[in-house]
Amino acid sequence: MGKKKGVAVKNIRFDETSAKARVILLPLLALGLSLIVEGLNRGSVVKLFRFVTQRPVYFLYNYLIILTSLTFSELFRRRKSVLYTVCVAWVALGVAEFMVSKERTQPFTSMDVLMLKDAITLTTIYYTWPQIILMYGSIFLATVLLIYIVTRLPRRRQVNYTLALSTFCGFLTLCFCSYALSVHFGAIPRYFDNLVDAYDQYGFAACFTATFGSMGVSKPSDYSTEVVTGIVEEIDEEQPHVFGSEDNLDHPNVIYLQLESLFDVNTVIGAEYSEDPTPNFNRLSRECPSGELYVPSIGGGTANTEFEMLSGLNIDFFGAGEYPYTTILHETTCETIAYNLRAQGYSATALHNHTGTFYGRNEVYSRLGFDHFVSLEYMPYVTYTEVGWAQDGIMADEIMKALKASDERDFIMAITVESHGKYDENYIYHSGDPEILQLPEQINPNRFASYLHLIHETDAFLGKLIDRLEKFDEPTVCVIYGDHLPSLDLTADVLTTNNLYASHYIIWNNYGAEFEAPNVQAYRVSANLLKQLGIPGGLITKYHQAADPTDADQTYLDNLEVLEYDVLYGDKSAYEGENPYPVIDMTMGCVPIEISSVSRRYGRVLVNGANFTECSVIELDGESYPTAFINSAQIVAIVPRTTEVHQVSVVQKTADGVEMSRTEAYSLDE
Repeated sequence: MGKKKGVAVKNIRFDETSAKARVILLPLLALGLSLIVEGLNRGSVVKLFRFVTQRPVYFLYNYLIILTSLTFSELFRRRKSVLYTVCVAWVALGVAEFMVSKERTQPFTSMDVLMLKDAITLTTIYYTWPQIILMYGSIFLATVLLIYIVTRLPRRRQVNYTLALSTFCGFLTLCFCSYALSVHFGAIPRYFDNLVDAYDQYGFAACFTATFGSMGVSKPSDYSTEVVTGIVEEIDEEQPHVFGSEDNLDHPNVIYLQLESLFDVNTVIGAEYSEDPTPNFNRLSRECPSGELYVPSIGGGTANTEFEMLSGLNIDFFGAGEYPYTTILHETTCETIAYNLRAQGYSATALHNHTGTFYGRNEVYSRLGFDHFVSLEYMPYVTYTEVGWAQDGIMADEIMKALKASDERDFIMAITVESHGKYDENYIYHSGDPEILQLPEQINPNRFASYLHLIHETDAFLGKLIDRLEKFDEPTVCVIYGDHLPSLDLTADVLTTNNLYASHYIIWNNYGAEFEAPNVQAYRVSANLLKQLGIPGGLITKYHQAADPTDADQTYLDNLEVLEYDVLYGDKSAYEGENPYPVIDMTMGCVPIEISSVSRRYGRVLVNGANFTECSVIELDGESYPTAFINSAQIVAIVPRTTEVHQVSVVQKTADGVEMSRTEAYSLDE
């Protein structure tokens, strides 16, 4: 009994000593982690030193967040295990930020964690196989090592839960109060309209945790049914209903052509080229109405520019780094130009030469008003860049196919992908490439040359499409724009626009109509276009139309935020409590994939039909078989001769096996 009591006393003393030591060790550990994480965030020791010395208050706030996370370990008997796990997690987030911001320009956010599946599919594009093996191998070894250490560490005999909980809650309260006071007094903005600058000014830990806690549109302090009703009544007074023709054939087709990472490279100060890298885009800019388009992101975030263009909603009101495609649009619908044009009898089609599951588009587009979605899986004869992106040339055929597939007027949202990063640091010039004669020193010439090669090809596709649309016998309006600037070494001071969020847009048409294209935010383009076309829109559209296209005063933004919250998260008072936009029964592809006949010989099943692609998979009695694409009318599967077959289907699948659609079963027994 004496020995047992002695051991207990000894352990108690050890715990007391350990607790005293942790008062010193935890703050020091938090300091070390803060320096490591911020160093990775900035990618430079010099920039880290400047942040610590020039913005010490913000560094201390980031330090406080990390220290609070470490005190969480005090709540567990396996304190060291939890502590090591938290430390590894912070270092892992820092490494992720370093890698993501280096390749994409946009910083790493909580939404990237939620989009992990999409991120994994991009690793083969952004990184070489040795890098991928090293990256995933390191993750695996680190995980195994962490599990080994955690399971081997002893548990404490006892925990002073009162002290541990009060310590953790105290630090947590201090974090929340610091953040609330900082927002209240303007030290930290409520919304991060520029994530790159935010991560630089306020620190990684502060911004990353903010992205976790600010998802969705926050309820405005003045939100109420009365306030919403007042805004709606004012809209009706200032913007009376515009009535279009009952016959949609009196209206033009409308095409949104969103060109990946395209911007006018002639806006780079001091840059000179052997020839214009984008002659078609620049010719159209001179000949047609055009202006600056202020987009919500740089280097990435295609879906958010797309969302603003379609919906008229301001992404700045959402959580930092949030993609509505992956959050709220899985729960509800919202007004878009697609819904507005469908109400006038239009057919709405989205096209994208990338996998249909990226950003969840195969599900989300039905909540944005589209009748059809043509993804990569529905495009035959696709060719790819050296990095692995689908080339844009195929899009001209697909856009024309969509226009001809319907008897109605069409709204088409076409999104290209070829000129997406990663841009090759060891790029070798191709024959026909524009050569760089002069470039600012801060820009990597090889990566920039790689980018020029890609946009030169995209520009060739643009020229091909416009040539075909000029000869098309239906009136057509095409809004051409870049979704964001590329992930290169660009800064505002090397651009004539002096703005990294200033893209460019053009309004082209083939029937001689006159348009205006003022400098405008992406979320106001659709309202401006519909007003010029004389086509009525919904509430959000009318709200923008009631304001000057160049005006963006605080009252305008405050009321937009109220409406945005109401129609997406609130009581839908603007719609008298009922959402007027139903989920569309969307079809994948704009032309049906059909089976006309099936033959079997020599262990092969030959399927004849129409509109097959390289992603078509033959399914026999519910079982998929390896399928070879012969042409759009023939595909073949190798099947054991002894296999009985009764029904044949053709399934469109993504590269990772997700089913997008299937044909009706073709019976061999009839």
